[in-house]
Parts: sequence; C-alpha cells; structure tokens
Amino acid sequence: MIIKKKSLIVAVVSSFIICCVLVLTLIGYLVYLELKDKELRTTYEQLLKKVNAKLYSRHIEISGLTAVVEPSDSLKDKPIIKGVLKNKGYRDVSDIIMLVRFLDKDGAVIYEVVFHPQEPSLGASNLAYVALPYIAHPKTSIKPGDSFPFKKILTNCPKEIVSELSGKDRKVAWSGSLDADIISVSF
Repeated sequence: MIIKKKSLIVAVVSSFIICCVLVLTLIGYLVYLELKDKELRTTYEQLLKKVNAKLYSRHIEISGLTAVVEPSDSLKDKPIIKGVLKNKGYRDVSDIIMLVRFLDKDGAVIYEVVFHPQEPSLGASNLAYVALPYIAHPKTSIKPGDSFPFKKILTNCPKEIVSELSGKDRKVAWSGSLDADIISVSF
C-alpha cells in the first residue's frame, strides 16, 4: 500500500497543526497557572492584612473621635475628623487604615470614610505637599505606649452632614455618633 503524496502532506500538516495546538494549549495553561498564582498571592496578602489588623487592632485605642467644622486656621469651614490613636501594643506601627462611619439614631450607616490617620492632613501645615513619585509623604510611626493625635479633612462629606456640623441644620438624620474600625495595620 502506497500512501499517496497528497494524503501524506495532509497527514503531516494535520499532525503539525495538532502539535502546535497542544504546545499553545500547554503554554496557555502555564500562563494561566502563573496568573492564578499571583492572584492567590495577592488575595492571601490581603487576607493576612485583615487578620493582622483584627489581631493588633485590640492594641490600638481610638479616643476623642469627633467630626467638626474648623472655625479657624487653614482648615476654616472644612469638615474634619479628629481623634487620638494610642498604641498599647508591643510593635511600632508604621501605617494604619481606618474606617469611620457616621451613624443615624437607629445605628444605620449614613456616610463612611476610609483614611490613613498617620498621613499629614492637607491644610495642617503651611508647606504644600507635592505629589512626586520618588518622595514619600512623611508618616509618623507610633511607638508602643505613644499617642498620636490626627486630623483629616472629609473631602466627599455630604452637604447635609456638613451643615449639621456647622450648626446650620438640625434636621439631618445623623445622630452625631461615630463608629471606627481599623482595616489595616502595617509594621
């Protein structure tokens, strides 16, 4: 049995195409595994940060948490949130991410804000901070046993809450109570 020339060419070309598809499938699968590994690694790191924050947040005390409209200074008529963090733990804390919720009289959340209390609040200094990628804003590390007062501007605060803070409107659903959680802690 002699195989015809056309049949031989078709068999070789088909085999070559099948081999290329197999190789490309294997390459695609390896790329997929690498991407999935990176995704799982970032998910793991995020979960680890949450667990770390939950565990160490019991060593960080938040006191004097209030929201006000500044009557003077460079923050005049700006809604701000201020308070004091105290590190009662055993490690230096280099960065904290806080979530503060504004609650109504029933305890429902009306507005929430996430911020880094250790970053400088805009307007607190007479020096302007310029966003340069190679110069980091100064952050203060909180040593064990130290307290750190913070003040942050509420940039996207609803007008109703701002008018409530400034004393112009008393019909807002905000009861004046705040709830704070620490989302992330870095050492």
